[in-house]
This record gives sequence, C-alpha cells and structure tokens, in this order.
Amino acid sequence: GNDVDEVELDASSLVPGDVVRLSVGQKIPADIRLVSVSTSSFTVDEACLTGESDSVNKIPYKGDIKNDDMQKGGGTMGANSNGMLYGGTVITAGKGLGVVVRTGMDTEMGKIQRGVTEAASDEQAHRTPLAIKLDEFGDKLTIIIGLICVGVWVASIPKFNDATFKQPIE
Repeated sequence: GNDVDEVELDASSLVPGDVVRLSVGQKIPADIRLVSVSTSSFTVDEACLTGESDSVNKIPYKGDIKNDDMQKGGGTMGANSNGMLYGGTVITAGKGLGVVVRTGMDTEMGKIQRGVTEAASDEQAHRTPLAIKLDEFGDKLTIIIGLICVGVWVASIPKFNDATFKQPIE
C-alpha cells in the first residue's frame, strides 16, 4: 500500500537515506540521487557548481541505492554521477523522487566551501615579506605618532594656566 507520510522539512534536518519529492523551481537541498521521474524530462541548472550555462538532463539512477558509493563518501562529480542532483543547484524542468546521499559539508558545494575556507586560512599563515614589513612599519609609526602626541601634551603643561588656554566663554 501507499501508507507513506509526507512532511515538509527544513533542508538542515535532512539525513542520508531520506526520500525527497522534487519539482521544478526547487533549489536542491542536499546531494541527492534521483531514483524516479514522473515527467518526460528532468533538467537541472548546475551553473553555480560547474559554470555550465545549459540545463543538464538527468536520468534516474539504475544502480542499487542501498550500496550507493556516494553515500559512503566515495564518488565525485562526473564519476558515476548519473542521476546525481547537487545541493544548491535548481530544478529547471520535471518532477521526481530522490534519495539524500550527502548533506552539509559533505556535499559537492560543501567541498568547495571547505576548499575556499582552507585557502583563506592558508593566506593568513603564508604572508608575503612585504606584508610583514608593512605591518612592522605600521606598528613603528603608531608608536612614533603616540610619542609625539605625549611630547606635545607634556610641553604644554606649564602653559595650562596661561591666558591663551582660558575657556573661550568668559
């Protein structure tokens, strides 16, 4: 029988193995293996991931979902990616069902995010000699300017009671 409960969930609560109903206009919430299509075609705009401007036609996965290498962290884009829908991409045509295989930072988009984050942290670790010299110069300049300010203030202490220092409102 068809005694399946359908619930609308937040993408953040999806876990690998969840079955997801997909339809045109939806942003794909996780890396999903397309298992069935109820329309003549199913296309996805993967421009944000691949840079490819044309929508990509997807065909349902014919393999064994229970032994899907994508779920075990194996497999990547291109390799055995038939029927793979990637998180962050948008369905441009069709309706179907899919099984969540990867979520969060394990998705293709998450891998890119991790790479960008690591590159940014490496940038801090590997600063150029010029950047180091400029920072040292900035620190020295700050100290010199601070000393000049203190010197001017100290030099003007004896003149605090002078008539030129009196309040203008008198």
